[in-house]
Amino acid sequence: MGLPLNLLATADPDQNPLAGQIDRNWEKIYRDQYKYDSFFDWVCSPNDTHACRVRAYVRNGIVTRLGSTYDYQNYADLYGNHASHNWNPRQCAKGFTFHRVIYGPYRLKHPIVRRGWKAWADAGFPELTPELKAQYKFDSRGDDEFVQISWGDAFDCVAKALVAISTRYSGDAGKQRLLSQGYQPEMVEATQGAGTRCVKMRGGMGLLGVLGKYGMYRLNNSLALLDAKIRGVDHHHALAGRNWANYTWHGDQAPGQPWVHGLQASDCDFNDLRFSKLIIMDGKNLVENKLTDSHWFIETMERGAKIVVIAPEYGPP
Repeated sequence: MGLPLNLLATADPDQNPLAGQIDRNWEKIYRDQYKYDSFFDWVCSPNDTHACRVRAYVRNGIVTRLGSTYDYQNYADLYGNHASHNWNPRQCAKGFTFHRVIYGPYRLKHPIVRRGWKAWADAGFPELTPELKAQYKFDSRGDDEFVQISWGDAFDCVAKALVAISTRYSGDAGKQRLLSQGYQPEMVEATQGAGTRCVKMRGGMGLLGVLGKYGMYRLNNSLALLDAKIRGVDHHHALAGRNWANYTWHGDQAPGQPWVHGLQASDCDFNDLRFSKLIIMDGKNLVENKLTDSHWFIETMERGAKIVVIAPEYGPP
């Protein structure tokens, strides 16, 4: 809808808009948009193996933006070897915007559990017959809904589930259940009659967060106490859960590497990328993954390196 022309008027040619007192306070909005009261450093450590140090800038008690620390040249190992300035900056777009997750409207701040699963747990974890699978929506989980529970209830659910699994698969009756479910006899014998051996945990990439990730292994080891209670054995014969190794059972750790290189995860340091004149990528596209390490890749582009990407998902059928 246009502005009526009768509301317009010509400007006075003798009036200088820059003369006299001019209100320029509106400029503070732009000058102060990056102002901060304090900052703190933290480590962004999801499962991408980078563990970038991040600087969070705080204003009025709220993290307003994130940035790189630009101090990687100060890092050293136990032998005194220092990293170079070339490692700066670190972080990816996801890390730079993580504060939006913190203050986002969809951030999960309380435990939730699938309604059908909780009903099954409250019923004492009965054997899942086809009828009970349908009743508790194990065969239609996408049609179920989540309900909010307290932290105490969440801890109780985990503890009760571990007790139920360990009890159900202990002893001769537990062995027969496993065999009837199609497990190989050799696998069943490896449990040695302890249902806790049916609990398999993998702690994730441990060095990305030693306390949080390796805590899964510590919890699994502590299940020997549960086995002692269930089977009534002493601590010399009690068995804990089974820890699954990061490399043996980690699906994205390139299982073909040992066949080619003789060992697993044998990769060049991405620091060497910046000295390359030809880069051939097969099975990895640095435009889409490796996140913060892609700046090495970008530097080679600036130096005129040739880059070849073998990406079947973008090739013709």
